[in-house]
Amino acid sequence: MKDIIFRVARREDYHPLAQWIVAISQVPQQHCLHSWSGDRADALCQQWLSYRDDSELSYVIAFQEGDIVGAMGGEYDEALGRGWLHGPHATGETWETMAAELFTRLLAELPASIVELNAYLNVENERGRRLYAQRGFKERESQSHEYWLSPSDRVVPGERPYGFLEERHEASFVSLYEALFPTAYYSGERMLSMIGTSHQVFAVAEGNEVLGFAAVSVDESASTGEIQFLGVREDRRGQGYGKRLLLWTTDWLLECAGVSRVCLNVGGDVANARGLYESVGFKLQFTGVGLQKRLAD
Repeated sequence: MKDIIFRVARREDYHPLAQWIVAISQVPQQHCLHSWSGDRADALCQQWLSYRDDSELSYVIAFQEGDIVGAMGGEYDEALGRGWLHGPHATGETWETMAAELFTRLLAELPASIVELNAYLNVENERGRRLYAQRGFKERESQSHEYWLSPSDRVVPGERPYGFLEERHEASFVSLYEALFPTAYYSGERMLSMIGTSHQVFAVAEGNEVLGFAAVSVDESASTGEIQFLGVREDRRGQGYGKRLLLWTTDWLLECAGVSRVCLNVGGDVANARGLYESVGFKLQFTGVGLQKRLAD
């Protein structure tokens, strides 16, 4: 590729990179949901820099005459051995060639401990899906849906105070969390360690037993809140616990954390959950497809 310069992103590159990715992601055919799921460029930049400073993110950028023309990134957790790919993003008629080069260069930057890679693309991003398929990634059978809730669409809960997770509930929470979300990118213990900083956990409990919970996060700029995990014990479903947790979390995020939008992601095969989210004001924004590859495969 004539006159194209590839290099690992430096700290000062992340703000223009975030602006570029937000701009090109408005087109569904170029959209990767790991790269961008609705954040403003400044919030996205702050989030990436926090990951980078914790040695959990690397980006490779392609420049032509000083302008960004391609990029691909990877979040990773060395303890879990897992990585989450951003992109590939490229402009121009040589998309396939540049995307392939970005993919190769990024893999060389990831720690050797990473043995599983995940990608998450807009279903309309056919080029990206094809590139991953050519490299042995398998698509998940079910698609997933990104929902957003704005303050004007919210349903106000009929009860306060909220039910925060208490210390006596922690062991039960970890057990239920890991049973319901065995492949989650955070372990139950890791989630506990983040409470009070980037995350908060709400719970419905009887005695010391957690019946259901919701884990939420707030981005670095406090502009977006995300409901990352919401689950109810199988023998207690259908009793309204899920809706109670959903109302608590959206109310807390909008009123106490001061975010301007709440987002969540739900699998396409969970029709009841989608109906629950829509009943309290969430609206569908994107539909995505997940892809996965074990590097030993």
